[in-house]
Formats: sequence, structure tokens, C-alpha cells
Amino acid sequence: MIKIIIYIVCVLVVLVATIAIVVVTRKNKKLDNTAEVIYELLPFYNCKECGRNTCMAFAEDLSKGKTTPAMCPYLKGRNFLKIRQILKRMRKVGFSNVAFIRCKGGVDCENKFTYVGDNTCACKNLIHSGEKYCPFACLGCGDCVNACKYDAISISKKGCAVVDKNKCVGCGECVGACPNKLIELIPSKKFVEIVCKNTSNDSTITRNCNVACTHCEACVVACPSGAIKMVGGLPKIDANKCIRCGKCVAVCPEHVISRI
Repeated sequence: MIKIIIYIVCVLVVLVATIAIVVVTRKNKKLDNTAEVIYELLPFYNCKECGRNTCMAFAEDLSKGKTTPAMCPYLKGRNFLKIRQILKRMRKVGFSNVAFIRCKGGVDCENKFTYVGDNTCACKNLIHSGEKYCPFACLGCGDCVNACKYDAISISKKGCAVVDKNKCVGCGECVGACPNKLIELIPSKKFVEIVCKNTSNDSTITRNCNVACTHCEACVVACPSGAIKMVGGLPKIDANKCIRCGKCVAVCPEHVISRI
């Protein structure tokens, strides 16, 4: 009788241990496969625009909290939200971003030719990056407006897309809709930002656009906290160093820097 009891106890111990191993293995496997789950939601372009050589590398960095979904310009809104939920559950990344359009040219940027064709930014962009003298200009057709499911983007009277921060949920759907890649997701807590993407030294652009960055670096000199540096031909503002003094806004001759 004692042998039978010992046998039953041993069987139960082995059974409990096996179940515990299976549960732990599945849990670890789930965590290890997070990058693979995220990868399946990416566009598979391997375009390197996120700063990684492959989409898989981007997925791995996402799973480790080293980047955000907004760094992928081609990530669709629905998949963006799915990835955001995955990362939110893992508590890897905080999400308090809003869409930001790096252009306010519109009628302040002259046309170099008269466009005749489908009234979409995507079609216009196929012809010399659109009719504007600036190849980085908002084309004003509203591809981003159509992409936004929350009615957070509109075309202003000046013919340029603008974002309503009170309606924007930071889904990123508009980011991939802009052929000139003018839309980014930025922290909603930012005080000022550069509203231009002109990285060229072509004087034709600044002669024909009243609100184009001339790379004069006046903002860099004026900033008392060292929050502004020239990066890739454009001023870049470090939100962690910005003291919200507004001096950069005041000194910019082309009104490129704006409060947001």
C-alpha cells in the first residue's frame, strides 16, 4: 500500500513539473516571438527609411523599445494601431504623439508649371515632385485628409494641410499617405518645431517660397539652452533641452519655426 502511495505521489510530482515547464516555455516563447508578431504587421519593403537595414531588424528594435512604429513611413494605420497595442502591453513605449506637417507653403510657394490631371498628391508628385518650386512642398490635394479617419487634418485657405491636435490620435495613417514625406509623428508636449523640410541649398527654392528655411542658423545662435542644432541641413530641436523661451520663433526671418 505504501509503495502505491509513493508511486502516485511521484506521478503527481512529475505531472506538476511537466505542466510548469510547458507553461514557462510557452510564456517565454510568446515573449521571444514578439518581434516576429510585429514583423508580420510591417510592409516588408526593407526600404531602410526607419534607419534599419531590414523590416525584421526594425521589428526587433520595436520589441525592445528602441524605436517607435512612427519611424516606418509606409506602415498602415490599422497595423500601426495593432503594433502600438502590443508595445503598450509590454510597457516598452509611451504614446503621446500627434501628426505634424513640415510645410506651410501653400500660396506662399510659387508654382513652376500648371498641373492638369488627377487632383491627388500622389499623381502630382509623379511630375517633378509636383508643380511647386520647392520639391519638399505640400501639394495641397488632401491625400492625408482622405487617409485620416478622425477628421483631424484639413486643407487651409492657403492650400496647405494642417493638423488639429485636439482630434489627432497619433495613429500614423497620414504619414504614409504623403508622397513628399512631410508628415511625422512628434511628441504632443513639444513647444516649437521646424515647419519646413527644405534641406536643399538651391536658391531657386528660397526665392520662390516665402516660408522656406534658408539655413541661416539664426535660431541656433539665439537658443540660450543649446536645444537647436543643424542636422542634415535643417535645424533640429531637442525637446528635452528646450526651455520654451520662444527666441528661435522671434529670430527666424522666414517664420519657419512655429509654436505648436
